[in-house]
Amino acid sequence: MSIGIVVNLLLRLSIFYFLAEVLLNPNDPRFAGKALPIRNLVVIGSLSLLFPFLHVWRRVWPRYPVWYDNLYLSIFWLDMAGNSFNLYETVRGFDLLAHFHGAGAITAVLAGAFRQSWLTALGLATVIHVLLEAQENYTEILFGTRNIKGMYDTINDLTAGLLGSGVYLVLRALGRRIAQR
Repeated sequence: MSIGIVVNLLLRLSIFYFLAEVLLNPNDPRFAGKALPIRNLVVIGSLSLLFPFLHVWRRVWPRYPVWYDNLYLSIFWLDMAGNSFNLYETVRGFDLLAHFHGAGAITAVLAGAFRQSWLTALGLATVIHVLLEAQENYTEILFGTRNIKGMYDTINDLTAGLLGSGVYLVLRALGRRIAQR
């Protein structure tokens, strides 16, 4: 079994653990008021299964892109670990790290696994990130969740995401250049 598959299984098992933890303890202060059970069910039930679904039913890739799947899963893992270990509440700036990595990782995945141009990948990742921020804002307004800390939080999250997208694109280009030598 390759190291990539082992990492993939560990990511999936820990994501499942984080989901179970939230479902079994929804009133835990780390989770209360954030609508995590529903959000994490969506992640587990659909989004985390995107790569296996596309590979098995749609035959998008001739060979399973395990490292791109791992990078994709790491977005969910980091977010869920941040809640599980209470990092969003106890580590200043952790939210920015999650947005930097999330937008950067999805940009790299779109450019790599889905062979989008760097501009298309950056644009799609930005649209996805803006929609995530809109969802956070509207669930706060409509349902009283506590996921944002004011307008500056949204602006900082979007800025961190744009920076992450740019950095991950540069790192991907450097990695490709090194691999070609």
